[in-house]
Amino acid sequence: MNSLNAIKDRSRRRCRGFSFAVAFATILLQGCSDNAAYEAAVCVLADVSGTYADEKEEIVKITKSRIVSKMLPGDSLFFIRIDSNSYNEDDLIANLQLDYTPSKANQQKIAMGSRLDEFAQAETRSRYTDISGAMMLCTDHLNTTKSGNRILFVFSDMKEELKPNLKRQFAADEFENIHVAAMNVIKLNADSANPKVYRDRLSEWEERILNAGAHSWGVFNDSARIPDYIQQLR
Repeated sequence: MNSLNAIKDRSRRRCRGFSFAVAFATILLQGCSDNAAYEAAVCVLADVSGTYADEKEEIVKITKSRIVSKMLPGDSLFFIRIDSNSYNEDDLIANLQLDYTPSKANQQKIAMGSRLDEFAQAETRSRYTDISGAMMLCTDHLNTTKSGNRILFVFSDMKEELKPNLKRQFAADEFENIHVAAMNVIKLNADSANPKVYRDRLSEWEERILNAGAHSWGVFNDSARIPDYIQQLR
């Protein structure tokens, strides 16, 4: 009888131990889920076609000061070039997911800054402008993250000129759960001559983006708004 009671007692202890392990694992998973819901995954598209290529240094300056420096542990950043054929992994210039260890995170930010500086100094200028392809590459990468806040910033004049035979069509859910913002949309000569050209171009993009499931669309020419914009979406 004593032997039987001892066996029962050991069994109860094992069950309690197993229950504790399951509960602890659940708490860890819940913590990871909570973190992911708060984390931000940001994609920056940099146009290097035509005269907009002259904006590379400014784009990098803004990205470093308004995005990289404000990133929090667990946040992700993808920096993609817009050129003649942008749906290409070669156009993913740099990316990172920020570590939770402060010293490692700081090293990551410094390395990212150096990589972006290299991009800014490179002599790169494309003939055509594949904005759609860059956006599609961006959504591919944003959707690999578990981040609850996914944001796409596109630095461009938003005038797309595709190479002959290059086809781009957004899926119905291409931008699902993604906020899209056009930044520093420089006005072209034709825009200054007729503002309707500029307004119609942005309206057409808004329609395309929202019809492809975007959570929101905006046009910002004041980069100082970026940190607050990201913070508001968390």
